[in-house]
Amino acid sequence: MRLMLIRHGDPDYANDSLTPLGHEQAKLLAEALADVRLDVLYASPMGRAQLTAKYTADRKGMPITTLDWLHELDGHYGDGRWAWNLGGADTFGGGEVFAMGDWPERVVYGSHMRGVATAFWGQFDAFMASLGHEREGQGYRCVREGEGGTLALFCHAGVTLTLLAHLLQIPLPVVYAQFGCDPSSRTTLCLEARDGFGVFRLESLNDMSHVR
Repeated sequence: MRLMLIRHGDPDYANDSLTPLGHEQAKLLAEALADVRLDVLYASPMGRAQLTAKYTADRKGMPITTLDWLHELDGHYGDGRWAWNLGGADTFGGGEVFAMGDWPERVVYGSHMRGVATAFWGQFDAFMASLGHEREGQGYRCVREGEGGTLALFCHAGVTLTLLAHLLQIPLPVVYAQFGCDPSSRTTLCLEARDGFGVFRLESLNDMSHVR
């Protein structure tokens, strides 16, 4: 199984839509994906993700399945600040070294994002279970034959980055401060399995080759 996490094109946040640049990015992305195997297209219910997905769906003649839990996460922790926008200088300026279990107590948005991230990770794991893969430790146990191939998830920066922390076992502040997720980018992971147990490996991060 492969997961392709696709951020929506350049956003018009006020109207939950795309800017003219965002539409152009989505068109170029659809052309880049024309000959790429995608077995299922999933999308956030938000307009900017649906519009981005539609270009690829129309190009490939595929339906879009909307998943409510792919909706952008509530990363707002006050005064117009969003967790995944806190830069590296502010995150690590005091010499912080984060671990998987202690980051909520050691970063300014920790108390807020602990609950948001935990709930989201639970929703993703329930989705994986519906495909025949149950969470076990740091990976997934295949309990029955389910959906395979490449699953494209048209979503958002917060969703993509928060999911990477879960799948790659990296503390959330590290991912937020040091991983990129540009509009219309693709991030791909492969579930590598042996004896029925699989762990995700990152194949590409923030791929913007379709617009370069």
